[in-house]
Amino acid sequence: MANKENVPCDLIVEILSHVPPKSLIRFRTVSKQWNTLINDKAFINNNKTTSQFFLATKSKIYGVRVNPKIEVSELTLDIPALESLLPRHLINCEGLLLCSMGKGAVVWNPYLGQTRWIEPESNHPLIKFYGIGYDYDNRYKTLASYKKYWATKTSWKTHDFSSDAWKDLHTMVMISDSSTHQKGGSNTFHTTCGLSLNGTWYRIASYDKTKYLFFLINFDFSIEAFYKFCDLPCEDNHHQDTLVIGAFKGDRFSLLKQSHLTKKIQIWLTKNKIHNKGGADVEWMNFMEVSAPNLPTLVQTRSYSQPSFFIDDKRLVVCSCDETGWA
Repeated sequence: MANKENVPCDLIVEILSHVPPKSLIRFRTVSKQWNTLINDKAFINNNKTTSQFFLATKSKIYGVRVNPKIEVSELTLDIPALESLLPRHLINCEGLLLCSMGKGAVVWNPYLGQTRWIEPESNHPLIKFYGIGYDYDNRYKTLASYKKYWATKTSWKTHDFSSDAWKDLHTMVMISDSSTHQKGGSNTFHTTCGLSLNGTWYRIASYDKTKYLFFLINFDFSIEAFYKFCDLPCEDNHHQDTLVIGAFKGDRFSLLKQSHLTKKIQIWLTKNKIHNKGGADVEWMNFMEVSAPNLPTLVQTRSYSQPSFFIDDKRLVVCSCDETGWA
């Protein structure tokens, strides 16, 4: 048998990319090279056995892979104490899933079968979890909101994985491109879910006075503040249009819009890689349009997860619940 050090690196990567992640864990001790490779997030995301995107219905969570056929598999948490709880929102952070379950949340690595339950503080039992990411020190955190009994505005707080500590964000501060601060109800979130990219959480929003001009707002887990990141390219918007933000090739944004009036689907991509330093230089490209008779409606409500989609250089795959919340 040939010495493992003589095997070309590209061949090792190709072979290991077909091994399920649970089995890969056993191979970390083979060599430092293998350990570094298996711990690389990009390698796990490109694994031929892992899901490329996810969909949560009222009762189930599905993983979907295009390989090249569409492969759909039901994912189970396997936590007996949570069998009666239903997933409400699903946020993907580089393969780590945040599942909001109503009275708490589960952070779940479906590839390794690892889970962690996050219990709300006793004084905020109805807290809602919206985002997950990490700071400059690679400490994972979640972002959640709640309303005090006497307050009309939403309050926000973070939960730190390493310390299991909660921290209140006393004001919602949105810093615009011109570095001006706007406190309080300066914007409205359009979608139920967001997206985590490079450890930062993003969500589609609009200004209160111009509800059909959309932009991306992000939450930086290092300084724990909201920012306006960039404007979105879609025009002629309707308040019932479906808008979904996604990741393209792991380092760029993709945007799906379905017109409520015409059912036409449009896809935009960002031209360059996304960095957390700001979105002033973000450029969008009109990548694809799909228009056909009787095109189904992509349902987007506040009751359950939004539509999910995957796109590469040639294909668009979309999954959506129906009006009742079932896939």
